[in-house]
Amino acid sequence: MSSSPEPGPQLPEAEAQQEVYEVSTDTAADPVTELRSSKPRDEEGEEVVNILELGHDPTAQPDEKGEDSTTALTIKKHKDKKKKRDKNKPRPARPQADLASMKDRPPQQTGTVFNIWYHKWSGGDREDKYANRTKAEGRCNIARDSGYTKADKIPGSYFCVFFARGVCPNGKNCNYLHRLPTVTDMFDPSVDCFGRDKHADYRDDMDGVGSFQRQNRTIYIGRIFVSDDIEEVVARHFAEWGDIERIRVLNSRGVAFVTYLNEANAQFAKEAMSCQSLDHDEILNLRWANADPNPLAKAREQRRVEEQAAEAVRKLLPPEFLQQLQQNSGALQPAKRRKL
Repeated sequence: MSSSPEPGPQLPEAEAQQEVYEVSTDTAADPVTELRSSKPRDEEGEEVVNILELGHDPTAQPDEKGEDSTTALTIKKHKDKKKKRDKNKPRPARPQADLASMKDRPPQQTGTVFNIWYHKWSGGDREDKYANRTKAEGRCNIARDSGYTKADKIPGSYFCVFFARGVCPNGKNCNYLHRLPTVTDMFDPSVDCFGRDKHADYRDDMDGVGSFQRQNRTIYIGRIFVSDDIEEVVARHFAEWGDIERIRVLNSRGVAFVTYLNEANAQFAKEAMSCQSLDHDEILNLRWANADPNPLAKAREQRRVEEQAAEAVRKLLPPEFLQQLQQNSGALQPAKRRKL
């Protein structure tokens, strides 16, 4: 008594009716064909790829031309596992430049005397100094380049000036922070957010690190290409580096003044946008703005500094302790703004 061969594994009827396969007709050129069903993922969310192997059926009878009329099809399924990235998990900082491609070359000549100590040119006409500037080699992209580095494990770390310029090759191995400054990032008044020492007074051209005698949150932007939408262009490009308090644009002169809520964001923006361009091929000239001699502006600045200091202390205190203080004496309440 001959036993009938056991049937092979069958797909459920409901699932077999829902799956649709596309078969390539060029079977001679490619003996293995990948087929993707209309349900490419299983219950675990992993992609299921169906592979059809076309082979010879030994039980098939030859036709009139002496060729096999049937071909055995074997279906194999395997799972293409893809790692799912957690959006809440911090990501490492991305290297912005290739260390091997960075060459130690002298800067382009913009003066008459090359200072080997400061590694830059000096002297010459002042107008030629800005006219001979070249465009920056890179530009920082906060959404793409920011991430954690070695400095995140060390409290009080400074920010990477090369990251702000878009040319840091170290990535997550950098010893400085690769992110935007916040109001909770507090530094000594004698240094900026990059750890560079400030001076007693500003330079004659209002460039450089700045002065420790006053807090400057306003940067001067010159050599802007004049267009009808110059205010919108300036606001869009400089809002990438932090919250802006106000923007003043002189359309006829191609000059703008941008004031940030936080001084560290102004320092970061000055390095990030120096020698950059907006929507055209201009090369921006960024400097620190002079102090506003208006007495109302001075009073407004003094009140803003006090409110910012109180807000920073309030964020560092534990919520339970802060709530207890507010219930007992009403201390550390945010002061109401008065219009001057």
